[in-house]
Amino acid sequence: MPGPGSLLLTDDERSRSFLRGALSRQGFSVAEASSGQQGIQQFSPGLFQLVAVDFQLPDMSGLEVLQKIKRQSPDTSVIVISSSAVLNDALQAIRLGACDYLLKPLKEAAQIDRVICRISGEENLAQQNREYREALERRNIELRDHVELLRRDQEAGRQLQQHLLPRTPYSYPGGIEANYRLIPSLYLSGDFVDYGLFGERFVAFYLVDISGHGVSSALVTALVKHSIMHRLREGPLFTQLESLGSDLLEVLELINRELLSTHMGKHASMFVGVVDTAARQLHYAVAGQIPMPALASDGGADWLPGKGRPLGIFERGDWQVMCAELPPSWRLVACSDGVLELLQGDLLEKEERLLQLIAECGGNLESLCQSLKVDTFGALPDDITILTLGHN
Repeated sequence: MPGPGSLLLTDDERSRSFLRGALSRQGFSVAEASSGQQGIQQFSPGLFQLVAVDFQLPDMSGLEVLQKIKRQSPDTSVIVISSSAVLNDALQAIRLGACDYLLKPLKEAAQIDRVICRISGEENLAQQNREYREALERRNIELRDHVELLRRDQEAGRQLQQHLLPRTPYSYPGGIEANYRLIPSLYLSGDFVDYGLFGERFVAFYLVDISGHGVSSALVTALVKHSIMHRLREGPLFTQLESLGSDLLEVLELINRELLSTHMGKHASMFVGVVDTAARQLHYAVAGQIPMPALASDGGADWLPGKGRPLGIFERGDWQVMCAELPPSWRLVACSDGVLELLQGDLLEKEERLLQLIAECGGNLESLCQSLKVDTFGALPDDITILTLGHN
C-alpha cells in the first residue's frame, strides 16, 4: 500500500523503532507524534492511510484517539499497541474499528511485517471493492438511463404503430363490420392489420405476420403499410370486379419485393382479400398463412382453401387467388400463428381446436378471445392478432 503515509503515535522508543522500520519496508513514509493531541492535529484522511497508536499515551487513551480518527476517516486502518494482554481491551479496540491489536514488547520485525502486509492487502482489496462498486454504480446509472431511453423510444414506436392501425370496430355500407384484436408480446408487434372501403362495394383487408417480434419486426409492418399506401396513390386498386385477382397478386408481389430488397432476413405470412358486398363474394389469397382463415356461418366453421409461399423468401410465391360465396350471415376469422401458442397439442390438434372455438362462438371476436383466454394467458410467447369481418 505505498503512497499515503503512516502516523505513528507511541512514547515507547523500542516499539517506535520496530514499527518505523516495518512501515518503511512496506513503502510508507512515517510521521511521528508523541501525544494523542499532537497526533490528532497532524492526522488528515488524505495524508495518512495507516495509524499505529499506543493504548496509553501521555495525555489521553489510545482508544480515544482511535475513535476520533475513525469519526474523521472510517476507512483508515488503525493498529492499537498495548502492554496489556487484557482481552476486554483488545475486544474494545476491535469494536471501535481497530484492524489489529499488538502486544508490547515488540520483538520480531517479521511479525510486524506480516501484520502490516495483511493490513495493506486488505486495504488494497477494500479499495478495489470501492472502485468496483463505484464503477458498478456508474454502469447501473448508465443502464437505467439506457433502459429509460429505450422504453421511451419503444413507447413512441408503439404509439406510432397504434396510429397506423385502423379503427376497431368499423362498419361499412352493406352491413359489413371489421374488427380486430392485436396484442404484442413486447412493446411493439410484428403483426399488422388494415382494411378499407374501395369504390362503393369492395371492402379490402389484410393481416400480415412478420417473422420475429419487437422493434425490427414492427418497423417492417410500417414498411408494409407505407408500400401499400404508396401503391394506392399511384393508381386505383380493388375498384373493378374484373381486376380484383390481379390486384391481390400485385399486393403480394409488392410486399415480397420489399422484404427481399431490405436484406433484413425478415419473411412474412399474409392473408389479403376483398369482400364484394354486391355479389356477396370473398376474393382472397394467402401467403404462408398458418392457421388458414376460417369462414363461420350458421352451419359451423370451415377453413378456407388456398396455398402460397411466405413473403420475403422466394422470388415467386405461386400464390392463388380464390373466390368463396358468402352466405347471408357470415363471419371471416383470420389469426396470426401466435394464437396457436395458446392451445395444447401438435399443430393439427391446435388447428382443430381453434376451428372448433371459432364455430362455437360464431366467429365473434370477443367470445373467441375469451375462449382462448387471451387476456389471462400471462406472458405471451408471440404476438397475437385476430381479424374478423362479418355480415349479420
